[in-house]
Amino acid sequence: MARFVCVCGEVIVTSGLIPNPNEWRFLSDQEFDAFAGLIEAEDIYSQSTIMYRCPRSDHLWFFWRGFDQPPTLYAPQHLPSDDA
Repeated sequence: MARFVCVCGEVIVTSGLIPNPNEWRFLSDQEFDAFAGLIEAEDIYSQSTIMYRCPRSDHLWFFWRGFDQPPTLYAPQHLPSDDA
């Protein structure tokens, strides 16, 4: 089973359950526009960028260049609420 460890210590599994509750797929607006007309779900799926969201800390791990390259980590920034 493929997995990696988030900076918070949570183990994020990249295989197993389908659909994976921690896996997200992203396309830019320009990439999506390339599918104008009839859309094949598999075409969109294969062209999308894979991202994993840590269920514990909300860190985002983007595999911009595929699984052959290390992911880019984005840390959550929790803004103060207006209730203060």
